[in-house]
Amino acid sequence: METASNEAATRGTERAELYEAAEQQLLDFVAVISRTKREVAARMEHRLTPAALPVLGLIMRSKRISQSEICDRLLIDKAALSRMVAKLEELGLVTREVDPEDRRVSQLLPTDLAVTRWREWLHSWRMDLRARMEQWSDGDLGALTSLIGRLNLDIACP
Repeated sequence: METASNEAATRGTERAELYEAAEQQLLDFVAVISRTKREVAARMEHRLTPAALPVLGLIMRSKRISQSEICDRLLIDKAALSRMVAKLEELGLVTREVDPEDRRVSQLLPTDLAVTRWREWLHSWRMDLRARMEQWSDGDLGALTSLIGRLNLDIACP
């Protein structure tokens, strides 16, 4: 009986150590992402803040989106988003168009300049990432994709 208790305690300790190691790896990954956001923002436009990058990315992917949709999807305060959008407009990366179905709403669209710079950055980033993972096996790449996808789902669904 005591042996089973000791084994359970050992497994509990090992599991706690695995959690701590995973947490540290995730914190390190967050730091890498933060650094990457700063580099991408600077490459897109030297006056672009890293905080505005997810907003620009969402506008790029959506092609046309309202500020309220951005607030809902990125959980951003309306006032903070308004400042970011104003900066993106000032930098020539975003334009506004009145929604023909609801003239009270403006749709945000990426400019040609934003599309060009985004594509240039994305191509460069993809090539760099692929070069770093070139020696990885197909199984490792598949496992990475699967595990990140699973983590994203678990985090998104409380």
